[in-house]
Amino acid sequence: MFLKKRHLEILREMKKTDVQEEIRKKLPEDFKSRILELFILGFVELEDGKITFTDAGKKLMEIVDKLNIEELPDVFVDTEIIKILQLSEETNYIPENWKVLLKERQMLDENENLNEIGKEILKIFTETHPVLYLTKEIIDFINKIPKISTLEDLITHKNTVEYGDNIVNALQAMRMLYISPRTERGQAYTTTKTADLALKILSYVKVFNRPLILKGSDIELLKSGGTSKELDEMGFHDEKGVTELGNAMIDTYESMGIVEEKTLPIYVLDDEIKVLEGLLKLEEINKHTPDILPTYSEIQRRVDVEDLGEILHTLESKELIERKFMKNKDTYWVTNWGRTIVELGVVTTEGMKAITYSLSGDVPIAEWVLAGKEEGLIKKGVTQKGHTMIKFSKSIKRKPYLTKYDIAILLKVPKGKYIHKDEVIKLVQDLVGGDEKAIIKAIGEAESKGFIVELQNKIIKLTDLGTDVKTAIEYAKIDELLSTKFGITPTTFNILKVIYNNLDKFNKIWKESREERGYKEDEIKLIKKNLSLSEEEIHKALVILRALGFLGKKSITKAGEILVKAYEKLYA
Repeated sequence: MFLKKRHLEILREMKKTDVQEEIRKKLPEDFKSRILELFILGFVELEDGKITFTDAGKKLMEIVDKLNIEELPDVFVDTEIIKILQLSEETNYIPENWKVLLKERQMLDENENLNEIGKEILKIFTETHPVLYLTKEIIDFINKIPKISTLEDLITHKNTVEYGDNIVNALQAMRMLYISPRTERGQAYTTTKTADLALKILSYVKVFNRPLILKGSDIELLKSGGTSKELDEMGFHDEKGVTELGNAMIDTYESMGIVEEKTLPIYVLDDEIKVLEGLLKLEEINKHTPDILPTYSEIQRRVDVEDLGEILHTLESKELIERKFMKNKDTYWVTNWGRTIVELGVVTTEGMKAITYSLSGDVPIAEWVLAGKEEGLIKKGVTQKGHTMIKFSKSIKRKPYLTKYDIAILLKVPKGKYIHKDEVIKLVQDLVGGDEKAIIKAIGEAESKGFIVELQNKIIKLTDLGTDVKTAIEYAKIDELLSTKFGITPTTFNILKVIYNNLDKFNKIWKESREERGYKEDEIKLIKKNLSLSEEEIHKALVILRALGFLGKKSITKAGEILVKAYEKLYA
């Protein structure tokens, strides 16, 4: 949406007359552009020199009557303000610098909460659908600008073309371009799927000698088999029916404002790359010297990282490596995805959110976009690295690896409520210690693991997976979980899953089998049939699962059952 103060002044004058010329004489400045924008927004109809309200325009007029228009800033509503309103309504939190923007637009009450004006503007945005209005200048501009970048880049491009301001206004009105709320690092923007579809229309138009215009009523007419002189003249319909151009216009129109589910933002650490590189070297050595296998000790000899165990669990949780029991040894092997990712290098959750938000139809903030640029995920558009990382994140089935920070974050983020990132940092510090930088990193990793979402206003909420895993933790032994370094790892989870999926067999073993050294020997045999692990690793995992409360002596516990079901539901 895009509304200037002048739009509101025109709407106010429309209460007195519907004759365009009379309004133009009173408000001559940019009159033609402003009434066209009101038409694109779906608030007015323009016909035979007259300007009339649509139903949406009448609703907007009710708000105009409540405003002191003279005291408003030049831009009343744009995509930045809409995103602020959406986040404010969803989370009930408004950063101080955003409050300033809403106050000067008369959208806050005396308690600094959204008032009726703010809520009604958001409702109108949600309930109205813009007109699709394409010109050669608009298409050329979309084609010229980067898909995702900073606001400074957009301003630079806008200033190089004639009517640049009007084009940016129109793109915002048609939900083809979103500008982010301002943060400490500035502002960013993204074009949407609607803009991508609009670009494809060029291939169907030989000569762009007039605007291409499509309204909702036109689509109803075309889909019912009807047409009009104007639709035929624009090339949307011919004697055979709706043309390819017509269908492309319909697809573009129907995509406006759609926000799809976001891909989880994956992360890859520098130490993970080092370990993958070390494993690949060990694989080469193994080809010539079969007795040298990629075991923990061999990796440790060759790769200098601070915590090898943690990195191996992290890699396994993302299906970048897999464990195999070979020649009586537990070994680690790089997967196909691991071979791909090692060539691409480091990415952070922040950098990935620049593209996951943009591709879903939402707008990333400047911090994420700058990280995405630095990590090679964004140039003019999403890079090959960016697309590969998206494909990687969609392809894998994540397995849980819960660090003490993950557990603390899950414990402190409330179910069904929102909490500010700064408060989470403090609560986690109080529970498990650690410096702020480490906790901020852990929050990003928890988001990549699918436990939480951090929104553009630094508000955090649990995902469905996060809620389920939190419940599992609450049923388990929390103190032991927080004090055990490698508690829930891909290995312990895989064993827990084998037990859950073969519960009848394990119930029989627990009831009848002979106990040896604190565990049932047939437990080990059955797990070995399903997983390529040594008896020592399996035994160690069983001890850990029982100590943490995910497995009882003769049963899987409620905590264990909930944890397994949480991941089954995720990938159902």
